Amino acid sequence: MFGRIPFFAHFNRFGQRTGGSAGWLLMGPGIALAAVGLAILIWPELLAYMVAGLLLFVGLTLAGWGWQMSRVAKRMEQQATNAHNGVYYYEEPRF
Repeated sequence: MFGRIPFFAHFNRFGQRTGGSAGWLLMGPGIALAAVGLAILIWPELLAYMVAGLLLFVGLTLAGWGWQMSRVAKRMEQQATNAHNGVYYYEEPRF
């Protein structure tokens, strides 16, 4: 019934599970998180560095996103102004 869906574990006729790497998709991150938790217990200042790094990354990402949005708004306003003056031009989108 669910033979082609990779989410479900497949069993052969002897009861052995095939595709043993699926367990590592949960076990790997779990072991890594446990190791980070243990490191934070040993070195509590590590948590402060991790939180500070996360906040710095999110802050810089949001500032960059806002700056990019203001540039797009300026460009759209300039194109709307030029369209009313009869000046039409096409600009390649920048990604």
